[in-house]
Amino acid sequence: MRAAVYLGEGAVRIEEREVPRPGPGEVLVAMRACGICGSDLMQWYQDPRAPVVLGHEPVGVVLEAAGDELPQPGTRVFIHHHVPCGACEYCRRGHETLCDTFKATRIEPGGFSELILVPALNAALDLLTLPDHVSDEAATLIEPLACCVRGLDRARVDDTTRLLVIGGGQMGLLIAEAALARGAEVTVAEPREDRRALATSLGARGVEPTAEAVGSPTVVMLATGAAAAWALALASADRGGIIQLFAPSGPGERRDFGVDDLFFRELEIQASYSAGPRDTRAALALIADGHISADKLITHRFPLEETEAALAAARSKEGIKVVVTSA
Repeated sequence: MRAAVYLGEGAVRIEEREVPRPGPGEVLVAMRACGICGSDLMQWYQDPRAPVVLGHEPVGVVLEAAGDELPQPGTRVFIHHHVPCGACEYCRRGHETLCDTFKATRIEPGGFSELILVPALNAALDLLTLPDHVSDEAATLIEPLACCVRGLDRARVDDTTRLLVIGGGQMGLLIAEAALARGAEVTVAEPREDRRALATSLGARGVEPTAEAVGSPTVVMLATGAAAAWALALASADRGGIIQLFAPSGPGERRDFGVDDLFFRELEIQASYSAGPRDTRAALALIADGHISADKLITHRFPLEETEAALAAARSKEGIKVVVTSA
């Protein structure tokens, strides 16, 4: 089988690998599409891991299933690369993504591969059968959208929320659509005019990232790690508001705040990392019910052998969502 191996510094080599054979409870899946995540582009994070097969938003068709209770050959599925144990202290406290099992589980060799071996625990907990009307490309949004669902849940976003999303890239726009489905009032602050226009076309209010333009949100979700986003969040959040760090910043970066300002405005600072099995199911339901505009968000497609070009296109920000396909 072919796999796109990331070598570091943006370089990718297509390699031939042995076909993995599923053991008890495992599933072998033929990849049909896999989205590129912003974390795939973070060289400070990925280069030390190289050589590595990236991609953790895969959709495919089951080829072999070592268990009658599993999706059987021919079934289209979404694969989640991490799953929690469901029993540890972190899981019981609602922090499934901090679970040691969650951090240890992974798919082999990765999403940018012709074939993917799904470990038994992943297959049992988060291998989702796709409805016929949900396309392969749309289903690649399940994992990133699940992260948005978890972030919205943690920030307690509902139909009374004035939500400000800072950053109008793929994640910011997915957050916006998921929040609109909850009835929230949504503003997307984004420096690029084309992305502001896209946010507006999705039903949000696309504005320039200035305190004057964004109003006084009750919840601010930072879909960018830029320092200016933190400053805007602090300047604009209403009294009693929530500021959520949704996107990571680089290693060693720090953000300042005035303790008295935070105290007297009773601001809540929180973070949201990744997603669990409940979130992926909620994300699939949002897509299946037509709340997510996959046709507007997925702008570029590359075959597996052009994975390096796909990563470069995503890094250039010339599109919104970039997808790697099997052909």
